[in-house]
Amino acid sequence: MRYTLLLHYPEMTSEDLGAEAMEEGQRAFQSYAAALDAAGVLLAAEVLQPSGTTTTVRLTDGGLLVQDGPFADTKEQLGGTFVIDVPDLDAALQWAGKAPSVAWGAVEVRPGAVYYSEGAWRPNA
Repeated sequence: MRYTLLLHYPEMTSEDLGAEAMEEGQRAFQSYAAALDAAGVLLAAEVLQPSGTTTTVRLTDGGLLVQDGPFADTKEQLGGTFVIDVPDLDAALQWAGKAPSVAWGAVEVRPGAVYYSEGAWRPNA
């Protein structure tokens, strides 16, 4: 079963964090990704750019409305994702609990419904 771990945490610049905290965070996420990979459950991982780089697109009145910035105004950002393939929700929750960012934010665990692979949409099972 595929699950996406969505990492939500307060948005801070590298200057806000400081070099030491930034390096510690990078080491922690490298270790976490390596552990997921070694367990054979990691399908994908991505750290996102700051929310200020976001562009939101929506269809309005028959045309595309392109808006700078995220749709929601919030103190937390979606900072990254990990897509894992594990037997069940309990296993996904165990991995979510090991994410470094759980110490300063939330990790949303969401099962996939379908995914695209090898030219076709496939059910998540």
